Order: sequence, then structure tokens, then C-alpha cells
Amino acid sequence: MSLFRRVSLASLTLLATPVLLLAQGGRGGEPPKNLQVFPKDTPRQQITAAMNGFTAALGVRCDHCHAVDANAAAPAGGRGGPPLDYAADSKEEKKVAREMLKMMMDINGKYLPLTGRTFGARNSVTCETCHHGLAKPQTLRSALAGAVEAKGADSATALYRELRAKYFGSAAYDFGETSLARAANELAQANQRPAALALLKLNLEFYEKSSPTYQSMAQISLASGDTVAAVDALKKAIALQPNNPQLQQMLQRISKTP
Repeated sequence: MSLFRRVSLASLTLLATPVLLLAQGGRGGEPPKNLQVFPKDTPRQQITAAMNGFTAALGVRCDHCHAVDANAAAPAGGRGGPPLDYAADSKEEKKVAREMLKMMMDINGKYLPLTGRTFGARNSVTCETCHHGLAKPQTLRSALAGAVEAKGADSATALYRELRAKYFGSAAYDFGETSLARAANELAQANQRPAALALLKLNLEFYEKSSPTYQSMAQISLASGDTVAAVDALKKAIALQPNNPQLQQMLQRISKTP
């Protein structure tokens, strides 16, 4: 195990969140078994802290990667989940996690130092950097585009409401004023203009005074050949931002269009 990976392990231990601390890698005082990425002499306490950081970053529990131990007795009184076999490699998620861990350690120990700057534990890349509490990280735009492609605009609208109800206030997705507008613009570029307009109308439910949303509606409506809707959206945008010269110029251009 190279020095930079040992340093990365130390960073993981420092960044782990102790509130979810769970025993990992074995039972009682046994040392962790089947370590393939971490140094084999890594103390149980460090492994536990690192695993704790993983579960918090991905919003999962230990059984996301670790298989149930069929040979272990169930907890007394029925408390807690089934015992897990932390050393087993039967779950694909565990194999993926190892590769992700190697990638993260390489970024921190090999590639970031190439910038010539020093990165401490607080500035290092961790699982949370990408996952933000999601087992399978993706942007809101990507999730909505997939919903449109699979089942149409209504599906994307329903998904947005579902995600907003579940994750609003967390770092998982960006529910800011411009997020849906950006998703809509990407859909419009992919010739999904009705779906794009549906998302913009949805955005106005949460940001009713969003001039950028009305501006995007005007641009997409104009691209769809609906000049009346474009003018109406622009007038609403200008009412919110009367001193915006770009909006004024756009309206003048459209008004002169035969």
C-alpha cells in the first residue's frame, strides 16, 4: 500500500461522521478480514470510521454493500437488522465500492498534488463530494431528462415533486430558482420543447417571480413558432425586471417579426 493511500485513509477517518458508528469487518475484538484496498494492518476503529463515512455520504446502511451472514445467530430480542458477513465479497456493490475507493485515493494522493497545491483532510475528495447522500449520484437535470425520455413530461413533473418533497434542504439535488430552467433549456435543445415548457411552468409554482424562467419560456415558445406565447412571457419577465435591456431588445425584435 503506497503512502498516498495511507494518507487518504487517514483523511477518511477524520471526515467520518460518528453518529452512525456501527461495528464493521468482524465481531468482538477480531481484526478486520479480507481487506483489499485498506492496508491489512488497519485497526478496526479506523475501518469502522471509514465505513461510517461511506454510509453517511451515500445515504445507505451497511447492508447496501455487505451480505447477510446466513450462519450467524439473529440478534437477541429481534433488535437490529440481520447479522452481516463483512468479509464476504458476494455483493456487486462491495466490488464497485472498492474501485470507487481506489479512484478517490488516487485523486487525493496522485492527481491533486500535481496542481502544486497542498490539500488537507478538509479539502480532500471524499465519497460525499459526488454522492451528496445518494447511492447513485446524478444531477437533477439528468434525472428529469431520463424521466422525460422514459415516460414523458408528466413523469418528469411528478419526479420533481417527489424528489423535492424528499430531498429539499439536503445537498442531494439543486432545487434553486435556475435549476429547472437549465433542465428545460437542455430538453429544448434536444427537441423536447413541450416537456421543457412543462418544467418551466412547474418552476413558476415555486418561484412565481422568476424573470429568467419567463425569459426561457419566451425563447422556447419562439423556437416552437408560438410568437403570442413568447411575447406574453417576455412582458411578464419585463414586469419583474423593467430595467433589463436584454429583455427589452428581445421583445422589440419579436414585435417586428412579421
